[in-house]
Amino acid sequence: MDINIKDDLNSVNEQLTQMVDQLNTINGQREQLIQQVQNLNGVAMYLRGKMPPEEAAETVDVDTEMDVERTDEYPVTAE
Repeated sequence: MDINIKDDLNSVNEQLTQMVDQLNTINGQREQLIQQVQNLNGVAMYLRGKMPPEEAAETVDVDTEMDVERTDEYPVTAE
């Protein structure tokens, strides 16, 4: 049984490239979503600041702090 290492390696590299592209796309969407959440949080904080003190005390304060630091790295692709 012959195993064609070159073809197998090319196939694996192609799959790896596709997965890295997909990861980059998803990460871009994630970054966009984080920006939108931060923008809305800023607007909410501004609007809370404009409310009279007695009404502001009645609003629910949602903790929107998130840990958005990257903990994983992209795989290194062979060129």
